[in-house]
Amino acid sequence: MTKYILSSKTSIELNEKGEISPADLEIALLATMGFTPQNVEGVTVWSHENDDKSFWLAHEQSLPADDEERAAAVKAINEKTGARLLMPSMDHSLAQHLMSQLPMNVTGEAFVSGSLTGQWRAETVSRFNPYDVQSHGLLVNRQQHVSCASQSLPLAVALLFLQVLGVGQRAYVLFPAGADAKGQLVYLTPDNEKNMLQFVPELDRHRMEGLDKYAVVGMDQDLVQEAVEKAQLLRTIAQGKAKTDAQQPGPELVATASEAAPAAAE
Repeated sequence: MTKYILSSKTSIELNEKGEISPADLEIALLATMGFTPQNVEGVTVWSHENDDKSFWLAHEQSLPADDEERAAAVKAINEKTGARLLMPSMDHSLAQHLMSQLPMNVTGEAFVSGSLTGQWRAETVSRFNPYDVQSHGLLVNRQQHVSCASQSLPLAVALLFLQVLGVGQRAYVLFPAGADAKGQLVYLTPDNEKNMLQFVPELDRHRMEGLDKYAVVGMDQDLVQEAVEKAQLLRTIAQGKAKTDAQQPGPELVATASEAAPAAAE
């Protein structure tokens, strides 16, 4: 499980596959938009100081399975709290609001890899051929291309919105070519991480798992500098070890030398 801090009061976790649960998706959307939770008549209501809308979340309430009984229960909670139910996978008005906050393209895909799928893909507006490292260099942080797909249009938009903000991104300190190059703390989505691993040598990249949780809220500059210095030290140690190993003769050379020694003595 990987923790992501969303605000001073709210955090969520992703599973080992980097997937977010429906409950945490709802919480993450509201927290990243500046909503805060409060208890209203025994119901957790999310409100915003600059917005007259407020919401309550389905996963926090025990709702009946029967459609009519469920509708009645939702209406009762709405009236009691003055808030409305938030269902990101079905809420087109919320999706359109998120689209107004983040430039993105949304397209329908009937076939994926030759199979009839029927899904929506939301992706950021980025540079042409964004994974071409030779043309653009390695795009990181807010410059990187992000894409999410789902059979639900609002859900595809919501997932993209959260991933661009940092949910699911992974921390690295990367070093440009050169022995004295200064490292840079960056965050990468899983797709961009795969691209980076193909082009950045192992000695020039250092995974910083403990910093993943700050991908959304960011870090103080002192902590960033501390992380870079730690990675620099690990890099220096690894470079020294690699140099020492390269200077030592291999097992075959040692064996040949020891076999030749008696003959030379004779």
